[in-house]
Amino acid sequence: MLHPSSTYRIQFNKNFTFKNLASIIDYLDELGISTIYASPIFKAMNGSDHGYDVVDPNIINDEIGTLEEFRALTETLKTKGFSWIQDIVPNHMSVFDTNYRLWDVLERGRSSTYGNYFDIDWDHPQLKDRIMLPFLEASLQKCIEEKKVVLRFGGNGFEICYYDHHYPVKADSYDLLLSQCGLEKRAYQKDLQELLANKHADYKSWQKIKKQFIERLSCVKEKIEGGLKQINENSDLLLQLANEQFYKLEWYEESDRIMNFRRFFTISSLICVRIEDEIVFNDYHQLIKQMYDEGLIQGLRIDHIDGLKDPAGYIRQLRNLLGKDCYIIAEKILEIKEQLPESFDLEGTSGYEFLSYINQVLTDMKGSEKLVSFYNQHAPDFQNYYDIVFDRKFSFLEKYMRGEWDNLIRLLLSLNIIEDRSIKEEELHQALGTFMAAFPVYRVYIDQFPVDDISSEMINKAFKDAGNRASQLKPAFHALKKLFDDRDEKQNERLQFIQRLMQFTGPLAAKGVEDTTFYLYNPLISHNEVGDLPCVFGIPVNGFHEKMQQRHRVNPLSLNSTSTHDTKRGEDARVRINVLSELANEWTTLVSHWKQINASFKKRVKEVQAPVFNDEYFLYQSIVGGFPEDLNTSDESKDRLKWFYTKALRESKYFSTPSKPDDDYEKACMAFIDALFDPSHAFLSSIVPFVRKVKLYAEIYSLSQVVIKSTAPGIPDFYQGSELWDLSYVDPDNRRQVNYDLRKALMNELIQNEKRSLEDVLCWSQNKLLVGGQKMFTTRTMLQFRKANNTLFIEGDYIPLEVEEGKRKVIAYARKMDDKWVIVVVPTGLVAAQKTGWEGVNIPMPKDAPKHWRNIFTGELISSNGELKLEKVFNQFPVAVLENYH
Repeated sequence: MLHPSSTYRIQFNKNFTFKNLASIIDYLDELGISTIYASPIFKAMNGSDHGYDVVDPNIINDEIGTLEEFRALTETLKTKGFSWIQDIVPNHMSVFDTNYRLWDVLERGRSSTYGNYFDIDWDHPQLKDRIMLPFLEASLQKCIEEKKVVLRFGGNGFEICYYDHHYPVKADSYDLLLSQCGLEKRAYQKDLQELLANKHADYKSWQKIKKQFIERLSCVKEKIEGGLKQINENSDLLLQLANEQFYKLEWYEESDRIMNFRRFFTISSLICVRIEDEIVFNDYHQLIKQMYDEGLIQGLRIDHIDGLKDPAGYIRQLRNLLGKDCYIIAEKILEIKEQLPESFDLEGTSGYEFLSYINQVLTDMKGSEKLVSFYNQHAPDFQNYYDIVFDRKFSFLEKYMRGEWDNLIRLLLSLNIIEDRSIKEEELHQALGTFMAAFPVYRVYIDQFPVDDISSEMINKAFKDAGNRASQLKPAFHALKKLFDDRDEKQNERLQFIQRLMQFTGPLAAKGVEDTTFYLYNPLISHNEVGDLPCVFGIPVNGFHEKMQQRHRVNPLSLNSTSTHDTKRGEDARVRINVLSELANEWTTLVSHWKQINASFKKRVKEVQAPVFNDEYFLYQSIVGGFPEDLNTSDESKDRLKWFYTKALRESKYFSTPSKPDDDYEKACMAFIDALFDPSHAFLSSIVPFVRKVKLYAEIYSLSQVVIKSTAPGIPDFYQGSELWDLSYVDPDNRRQVNYDLRKALMNELIQNEKRSLEDVLCWSQNKLLVGGQKMFTTRTMLQFRKANNTLFIEGDYIPLEVEEGKRKVIAYARKMDDKWVIVVVPTGLVAAQKTGWEGVNIPMPKDAPKHWRNIFTGELISSNGELKLEKVFNQFPVAVLENYH
C-alpha cells in the first residue's frame, strides 16, 4: 500500500494544466514531495477553477489535458518516485448542458436511461414527474414576455433557451412544434412515430434515432426558424410548451421554498447522484478504476462523504472495486472530540482535525480569555457561540432549505412510522427542524439497529438541546426519538428515514456554521476554521500530546493539513491572528484606539453606523492576517481585502446576504476600508508597527507549524504554493495562480548555498525572509528528512517531552523506532522570537534515549546527558529537529 511521506495539493484548471505540473516536477522533487494530491481532473463545467462541478466522471477535463497527456505525466512522475492521490466527487455533478446524463433526464423524464441516476423526487406533490430548475431571474412567464426565454432549433433539436443555457424539448412536443412551423405532418410522420416509439430506449439507441430525425429537419431549418419566430411572439403558447416539459424552469428564489432534487448544500447548479445504486456506482467509477488499474493513480480522496446515503457502504464498494492496497482518505470534518467511525475502511481523513489541533496549541489560553472578555464587552449580541450556531442553523433551514425540510416531513409521514397520531404535522415539522439545528456534529452513520453508542450519544445530546430550546414540543420530540429505538417495528422504514435525514444535517451544519457563524462570531477569527471550534481558544501542550498519541494509535495515515482549498484563510495569516492572543493587552488597546479615530469614517445605514463593531473587529483581524509581508500596501492587496470583506459580510447574513446584497451597507464598508488605507490617516502609522511585531513571532510559529506537521503522526500535506508565506483569503483568493518561477529560482539559490555550507544556507534563508526563504528552507529540510525516515514517522512511537516546570514554554516530543530517535523542539509564547534567554532551560530525556544528536537544520552536534540544553538547541535556528548519531 502507498504510504506517502508528504503530499502536495495541486488545483488544476485551464490556467494550470498537466503541462504546467510537468514543468515543476523537478522543483517538487527538490522540495521533498513524494505524492501529488490532485483536485478533480474529470470533465467539469467549462471554465471551472476547482473541478468539483463534474459533468462527466469518465472523461479527463480537456481544459487541463488528455488521458494520453496524463499517462505521459505520470510516467515522468514515476521516474522521480512520485505517487498520485486523486480527488473524486461521488456526491454530486453539475447541472449544465454538457452533463449528457442529466440532459437525457430533462428530455425523457424518469423513463430516461439515467432516470434513476440522480437523487430526484419524481413524486413530489407540486412537481409530479418533473424536475425543478430554479435558474431564472424572475418568473417563467415574465422571462418569456421579456424574450429572455425563447425557443430555438439546432443540432440537438428544439431547445428552450435562457441566455446561454439550453434545455431540451421532449419528443412529445415535436408534433405541435412541427405543426406550428407549417411543416406537413405526412412528410415526417413516420420519423416522428419512430422517435416516439423509442423514447424509452437505451441512451445510445435513442440518440442515434433522434440524430437522424434532427438531420432530416435541418433540411427545412429556414422554415422552422420562421415558425419559431411566431411561437416566440406567442407568450401563452411558449409558456404552455415550457410547462409541458419534464422540467420546470423557475425563479431562483423558489428553490428556498420548494426543491425536488438533492443539491450539494443549497447550490442548485450541483445535483446529487444516487451513488448507492450499483448501476450508478459502476458507471461513475469506470475511468477511476481504469486509472488505478493502469497505475496512473495510487490513492483517492473522497469529497463530501457526509452527503452519501451510506458512506461506509460506499467505501466497501470502493474497496471491492480497487482492492485493499489503494490508499483512500475522505473529506470528513470531525468535531473536537469526534473520531472517524470504525466502520470506515479508510486510511484516514484529509486532515481538518489536525489543523484544529495545531491551531489550538499555537494559541495562548490566558491571552484568549482577555480577547473574549473584550469582544463580549463590545459585541454583547454575539456572546454565546452555541446559541448563535443554533439560531443560524435554524434560520438557514427556514430561509434556504424549506423545501428540503418539507420533503423530510412528507417522507416521515408517508412511511407511517410516527406512533402517536395525536401530534400535529406542524409540531412534527418544528420539532424535526429544531432537532436538526441542535445536532452537535455533521451527522452520524446508522445502517442497522441497535444504534451504536457514539451515534446514540449524539442523538441524545441533540434531543436534549432541542428540548431545552423548545419545551412546548416535548411530545413531538418523544415521537421522533422513538424512531431510533431498538425494536422490531418498521426497522426498514425507520432506517430509510434516518439515513435520508442524515444527508441533510451535514449540509445544514456546513451552511449554518462554516458559511455563516464563522463570519459572525469573531473573538479570534483564526479559529473560525473548518474542523476547529471558534469558542475554544487554546489547548495545553499536554493536551496536544494526548491528541497526537491518539492519532498515532487510530489514524496515522491521515493527512496533516494546515491550508486547503476550503480553509477560510492561509496558514500563515491564521498564525498571525493567533499571535494576537500573545499580545492581548496591546491588541485590545489598539482596537479601542482605532475604534475612536476611525469613527468619523463610518456612515449611517438603516439605523446603524456601518460597519458595526462586530464587522469592524473582523476587519481589523483580517488586515493583520493578510497585511503584505513587506508591510507595503498596494491597490492589489486592498482590492483583495475588499473582495474578501464583501464575501464575509454576505456570508454572515446579518445585513447582507449572497442572494440579496445590501448595497448601501457594503458601500459604506468599502469606503471605510478606503479611509483606513489613506496614507494621510493615522491608522496605517499605528497598525504597521504592530504588524511588524506580530510578524516577528508569527514567522517562528509558521516554521514551528511546518516542523510539527512533518513529524507528528500523520502525513504532511502542503497546499500549492504554501512552501512560501501563505497570507491568502478564502476561495477563490486561495486559488490564485502560484508563481512557480519565483519558487524555482529560490530553490536554485537555496541548493547552491546548501552546496557551499549550512552556514551559507542559513544566512540565505534569513536574507530571504520577506519572500519566505526561511519557510522554504525549513520545508525542504523537513520533507527530505521525512522521505528518508518515513517508516519511523508512520510507525514509530510518539513520546511527549516536557520542559522543566516553571521554565519557558516549548512543544517537544520524540519519535522512536528501534534504535532510531528523532527529537522535535519548537518554542512558543512571546519568547519564541528571542535567541537568548534559554540558559538553564532543559528538557529531561527518557532514560533509554541516546546521548549524541545532530541538528538537521544547522548540522550542529549536541550531547545530552539525561537532559537536553535548549541554549544549544536554539543556538543558530529558531526551531529544532535532532537525530541521533553514533
